[in-house]
Amino acid sequence: MAIHEVTAEDVLQRCARCGSGNRLSLGTLEVGVARREDVDDGLVQLPPCPACRSTEFLIRAPEGEPEHPAPGSFGHLHRLLVGHLHAELVQRGRLHAVLKPKRGTAGKVLMRPLSQEARERWFPQGLRIEVSPDEEPRAPDASSR
Repeated sequence: MAIHEVTAEDVLQRCARCGSGNRLSLGTLEVGVARREDVDDGLVQLPPCPACRSTEFLIRAPEGEPEHPAPGSFGHLHRLLVGHLHAELVQRGRLHAVLKPKRGTAGKVLMRPLSQEARERWFPQGLRIEVSPDEEPRAPDASSR
């Protein structure tokens, strides 16, 4: 479920099941996933993978979560990208219908866009995570289908 890049138009996602890279338009994504009567505003459901049809979710870090234990690691950078993507979708109004403000009232969905300082420190070449060769996703094989 890793995302590797966020641009103004799309996000590059690497499927956890088959390893294929998928570019997803921000216009196809929305914040919030319904579970029974509730909508979880910390989730973003990704469309099914075109290669294997797996469905994945991005989970925004909860408010007050401690600093990541390994700053600069893939996990840390991924958490920052997910938070940024979540904030970008909220700013664009890409919300589940239940979360959309009614009659002009302000929305209550938490937004934490990346600060300019964080962008410069962790993503000096743009909002992307470079993947080392040992972290490259595995190629799909017949047993994983």
